[in-house]
Amino acid sequence: MHISQYTGMRMRTPETDNRSRDQRHANVALICTALVMAALSACQDLSTPAERPTLAVLPIGATDTREETRDLADHLTKRFRTILSSRPEVRVIESRSAMHISLSGLEISEKAAVLGADYLLTGTLGRGEGRLQLMLQLLDKSGEERWAEGFQSPLLYQAQLQDWVLDALWPQLPLEPQALEAAHAIVANCHYPDDAMAILTLARTGRRGGGPASLAMVATADIEAGLLHLAQSEFYFGQFETLPEGQKSVVEQLATRSLGRAAASCPDHPHVELLRLLNTGELKLDAENAAEYLARHPNSADLYLAIAILHGEAGSHRRARAHAREAAALDPLGEATRCRTKALLGARDEGKGDCP
Repeated sequence: MHISQYTGMRMRTPETDNRSRDQRHANVALICTALVMAALSACQDLSTPAERPTLAVLPIGATDTREETRDLADHLTKRFRTILSSRPEVRVIESRSAMHISLSGLEISEKAAVLGADYLLTGTLGRGEGRLQLMLQLLDKSGEERWAEGFQSPLLYQAQLQDWVLDALWPQLPLEPQALEAAHAIVANCHYPDDAMAILTLARTGRRGGGPASLAMVATADIEAGLLHLAQSEFYFGQFETLPEGQKSVVEQLATRSLGRAAASCPDHPHVELLRLLNTGELKLDAENAAEYLARHPNSADLYLAIAILHGEAGSHRRARAHAREAAALDPLGEATRCRTKALLGARDEGKGDCP
């Protein structure tokens, strides 16, 4: 048999076998490298914030001039933000940015641009003859209405009103349907008094800050409710860094006591764990449990900043920057967030004059 008769066939020799084997080994190495890179990329993706649509819960306006109506509207605004912010499917802007005074007078599209929001939830609240009339709207970033609905309930049935809102609003947003039950649980698991005076006091404390004197005035047995104490603790912790050293120990005791009472009344309220994690030292945040806490609190700018600092200290600067940018997206108008984010992103000199 002559080779010339089989020019279409490849001759097998020891040399060609070795070359074939080497090629197979090279191919296997390339495949393994590709798999390793894909796995590393997947792990990296899990450790950094994923892109998601952004929602801003804008202040609910009062349709009458009564102060208690304004306070209750403010209270409901914050409640809806708290409930929606428990979901990782959407980025929910922090209340301190969504309710920032600089947004006053802007058109919806302008507010969306400032906040970087894809959706905006807003509405109005009125009271009449012992009933509440709540009108809500979901708008897109151009200002076009995506959904609107009105709700009425007796004044003393505000938990029920919140449940109705959740049932109607949930399908309008990119939220997991099965997560609605957990959202209802946030309403149900924190029992606060449904009377006008308690709600007025709660809303005033949360909105205007109050102060140690006014907080002491309202801390009576009639209104020692979980959300009131939660608002007190948030107020104290929020003021802590700006206080003189001589006052910090006293304020820390007041904040911890208020938070303990909040936990007794509202053990499942997400802010209870978050405040303990970030302020009291009762819960330890580290690289191993950071993802677990983010899963439970996916819309806390302060938590993202704390995790960014952890990554920065560990030398993971890319992860630190990614978490710092997410914090900035969650709280675009927060001065403290902006300044801390600039430091983490290495922009210490940019805007240095207006940072503490």
